[in-house]
Amino acid sequence: MIWRCIICYVFVALTLKSLLSHINSAHSRSPDFRLVCGIDGCTKEYRVYNSFWYHIRRTHSQYLDGVSSSRSHRRERSAQHEAFGEPRKTDSNNLWTYSERTLEAQDTWKSSDSPDNEKTLENSVDLQTSLLVPVEHFGDFDAFDTGESVFSGLSSNTVLRSHPNLEAQDVLLNETSDSNPTLPIPNRPSDDSSSSCLHQETMNDELSSDDVLSRHATAIVMTAREKHHLSQSGVNDVVAEVQAYQAQLLNSLRSQLQTVFNRHAGSELQREALGLFDSFKDPFAAVSTSYRQDSVIKEKFNFVEAEEVSVGLAVCRQKRKKQRDLAIKNKCFHYIPLIKSLEQLMSHPKIFAMINGGSQKCSSGYFYDIIDGELMLSHPLFSSRPSALQIILYSDEIEICNPLGSQASKNKLLMFYYTLGNINPKYRSKLASIRLLAIAKQSELSECGVDAILARLHEDLVKLYNGVKIHLPCGEHEIYGAVVSVCGDTLAQHELCGFKEGVGFAYSKCRHCECSFEDMQMFFNDENFEQRTLERHIRQCSDIEKASTEYLRNSLKTTYGINRRSKVMDFPAFNLIHQTPQDIMHVILEGIAPLEIKCILKQLVLLGQLDLDAFNADIIGFPYSPQDTRDRPSPIAYSTLASNDNKLKQSSGQMLVLLKIVPFLLDVIKGTAYFSFILELLEIVQILFSPVISLETTDKLKVLIEQHLKHFKDLFSENNITPKQHYLIHVPSQIKLLGPMLRHMCMRFESKHCFFKKWVSKVNFKNVCKSLIKHNQMFECCQNVNRSNHPIFGSECVLGPVSEVKNMAYLKGKVRDYFGVDQIDHAVSVKWITLNGNKYISEKTLVVCMANGSSLPEFGLVRNIFVINSSLYCFECQIYSTVCFDRDYMSYKIEVPNLAEATELVNADNLVDFTPYYILSHRDITYVPVKYYLGDVIELHKASSV
Repeated sequence: MIWRCIICYVFVALTLKSLLSHINSAHSRSPDFRLVCGIDGCTKEYRVYNSFWYHIRRTHSQYLDGVSSSRSHRRERSAQHEAFGEPRKTDSNNLWTYSERTLEAQDTWKSSDSPDNEKTLENSVDLQTSLLVPVEHFGDFDAFDTGESVFSGLSSNTVLRSHPNLEAQDVLLNETSDSNPTLPIPNRPSDDSSSSCLHQETMNDELSSDDVLSRHATAIVMTAREKHHLSQSGVNDVVAEVQAYQAQLLNSLRSQLQTVFNRHAGSELQREALGLFDSFKDPFAAVSTSYRQDSVIKEKFNFVEAEEVSVGLAVCRQKRKKQRDLAIKNKCFHYIPLIKSLEQLMSHPKIFAMINGGSQKCSSGYFYDIIDGELMLSHPLFSSRPSALQIILYSDEIEICNPLGSQASKNKLLMFYYTLGNINPKYRSKLASIRLLAIAKQSELSECGVDAILARLHEDLVKLYNGVKIHLPCGEHEIYGAVVSVCGDTLAQHELCGFKEGVGFAYSKCRHCECSFEDMQMFFNDENFEQRTLERHIRQCSDIEKASTEYLRNSLKTTYGINRRSKVMDFPAFNLIHQTPQDIMHVILEGIAPLEIKCILKQLVLLGQLDLDAFNADIIGFPYSPQDTRDRPSPIAYSTLASNDNKLKQSSGQMLVLLKIVPFLLDVIKGTAYFSFILELLEIVQILFSPVISLETTDKLKVLIEQHLKHFKDLFSENNITPKQHYLIHVPSQIKLLGPMLRHMCMRFESKHCFFKKWVSKVNFKNVCKSLIKHNQMFECCQNVNRSNHPIFGSECVLGPVSEVKNMAYLKGKVRDYFGVDQIDHAVSVKWITLNGNKYISEKTLVVCMANGSSLPEFGLVRNIFVINSSLYCFECQIYSTVCFDRDYMSYKIEVPNLAEATELVNADNLVDFTPYYILSHRDITYVPVKYYLGDVIELHKASSV
């Protein structure tokens, strides 16, 4: 019997033991390892290899033996069939076996008129297609490039199974019959270059066994060191222990094999078999030391070496023997060549296929991503080459030491990151899609400033703008790209672009318009201000440079709000006035929202309309949803309200949750001007955080912001309009230009800092930048170890506890009624499921199933979650009736049906909105709080489904 691995569809073995050994070494360590036994029609599912192996040994032990009695019996029956001229049938109930049945034989079998034969064929196909394809291969369509069936020896009518695309439901059908529809799966990639790239990658992976073992050993060492943050000495100890264990294992196997051979007569086979142990090459020998580890990683894993760029000289003391002498050292920063970094990223076949496929624009009049903005229509590169790389830059300072310690200022680092707007938005928030570009000590840039880094980046951007050829596994490929936006907080953006960093000392405090402090307090519409232009900015920079005296130069800097001419102005086709969007995390969650809520709470406490202790008790006792529990707000102290700053001492995540629940907490003041003011703020926030914004909503947002700032001055006349409140009036025009501000938010960029902060306690502070950037580059090499997957696509689907479907007949009827599918090969029920970061919990989560005629969403309570044939994820929902959108609580009011109504089956890929929602009961009324505006999401869904 021949056994074939149905995970990689490449490995073939003569024994089941060899197949299990292959699965253990090649697939079992995948974080998404999952399979169904499939032997003799067994439907047991396993996610741990050891459990799967013990199941085989307990239940199917006859296949582990050389020749079992059952196999002998089948051989005798096969001989009887051949003696009587009957066609020989293979072991069709074993999914792992390799069959060589020809199409002619299949047609002969199907043409038989015998009812028994028809029943046998039906059972055979049902059993053969019941195997779950492991999650790590979902979407890996090029595994089927040969055009054969997924399982060798099966009928050509067998349907390929793979994870459905969460955005498109194209159907690739090889149906068993027209009357028996099969479950939908996505189309295979049609891009020739992407397919050839994947095919070439497969060709390159056909290495010798020694190379494979060496590469695997190196990957183990690299993962242990970079992903799990082990120290170098710890890694070396692990390698030494593994080598010792490996030597003992080989000796044990040699002695066991010698014992077997001693029972039989000696032969040449014995000498050659034992000689294999002597010629075995230790795969860990090449990575036994730190030097060898670095050398092998740089040789085999496309390592990108960081550049050390000198920016000046400094005098320091160096220890020489017993004394410390004066010496000169270089001031420098470390830069990762942008083009080489892009080449490393796009060398992964799945990422190359996604980026090379281009982004899809949504319906006219809606903004979903950067490509929907007006900038793409007028930009000289993106208008002519829509698939050009959209580079999003981010800069920030981090403190890696105790901020209250003596070494705080010495080790403040300036970080540069980038990501690509070509990456699908559902993957762009993954930390793996955010890549380090440069790192420097802030103290080393005290003289030259950040322009030194920008000048080096400018060199790569010019090459990329004009087109540069990179070497990929599929051959040479020419790429184009340009910077589409520079993100960061106000301090970072002003530093990069040359504006006054401390806007409080500038006459013109905004980088988008030339407003004065007095005008900022009076006008709340961007049309009332003179907008900055690139031409005027260049002229103002020239005036500052040509100033005859230092006093005049400083006066012009204060008047214009400009410190210097920035190197950002030299970036190809980059407009620093229009392409530096406001960050809604810093402007809203760390600026406007804490300021305004603090003003309201302080005023209510002073008027005696609010008891702060009772308010804090409500915060602590609020029934938070599982999604909000992690970021539940902290109680607000009296000292916080009494302080003169604009802070509430809440994180951005806590502030987002507080904004969602604050109408329920301040229910006692409903109907007052303060309560209406909060509702205006929440309406603005929900629009700004929406992933889809229509042109009409953008115009509405402009009016809301103007009214809100006027009401702020009316309610708190003693308070001044802050620069962040003024920045808000420019956001509507930026949405039209660059798409939703959610696509330029800094929250995920700041999460990238955690990787470097974890290394701080383990790196050498002699040259901390060099140490950190080396670990980052090793870690990015580690991400490309698995050529069939990448961390950007990791954890697309995570299943909770799995159980059997209690009523399979009921589920089959539901699937047939809602999806038109008659055949279910395998189905399980799960307690919860996470799809692309969204966690759905049965009996708790609400999903937006559809929209009614009045554009109100229809929510459905997820009663059960089913995974059907490992490819279809569906929710059994009980539909709730949506009464209205209650503006007093900025939530939807729903009615729970009193009687048990029929449930509906909803495909997880066809939801109107993928965000999970939760019920909140308040004053005997059921609400569904939302964190962003759903109106445009629903309208876009309707327009897309027409």
